[in-house]
Amino acid sequence: MKRHLYSSRNLIFTLLLLCVACDKEEDAAPIDTRTQAIAPVAHAGNDTTMYRPYKEYVLNGSASTDPDSNIVSYQWRLMAGPSAVNIKQHFSDVKAYASELSMPGNYDFELTVTDADKLTAKDTVTVTIIVPTEVPACSDPKEFIFKDLVWDYSWIMEIDIYNFYSNLPANSQIQKIYIKRDNSNEWEPVVYLAESSGYSLHTWDYGNGVFVILPNQNMEDDTPDVKIEYCD
Repeated sequence: MKRHLYSSRNLIFTLLLLCVACDKEEDAAPIDTRTQAIAPVAHAGNDTTMYRPYKEYVLNGSASTDPDSNIVSYQWRLMAGPSAVNIKQHFSDVKAYASELSMPGNYDFELTVTDADKLTAKDTVTVTIIVPTEVPACSDPKEFIFKDLVWDYSWIMEIDIYNFYSNLPANSQIQKIYIKRDNSNEWEPVVYLAESSGYSLHTWDYGNGVFVILPNQNMEDDTPDVKIEYCD
């Protein structure tokens, strides 16, 4: 009887040792710390209404985000529009350039963002082109000011403000544009290029969305403000 009890105790002790060993093996198992890849978020920009045909419109996907910070491509395409559009782009650039928006109507563009995990996201933006018979004047125009701009090319003193209409309320129509230098408190008028006669000190071009401002002196160190007066 004693021998039987001794054997039983040995058996129970052995089983306990095996259980402890199994628990240690489970505790020693490697933990998978990998996290699941998260898809990016595409942002094609704000819808824009413009009152003159654009030769070139800048499609900008820079507001797109990715929690993994590994976006590898931005692809744009025209989904619908009153005329064909030529889109110049490089897959890794956040900006693309759509030209030949010559017909009035809605141009719907789609942005597809892809990250390194081959996950994608899409967003759309609508560019509306309207050609009015005349620009109506208003007695109390509103204003928007671009602060501390930088000259893009010192040899012609050009300031590029692409898609400035996207900073204004929908259906806005530009009345006047002014520029103010760092060393002055005066707002100097900027003339629309198509309406200027002969040489103008400052001109701006609706067609390609660029302000070409021609100062009478070297202003490389100047960071001017540009004011747009508009009606909505």
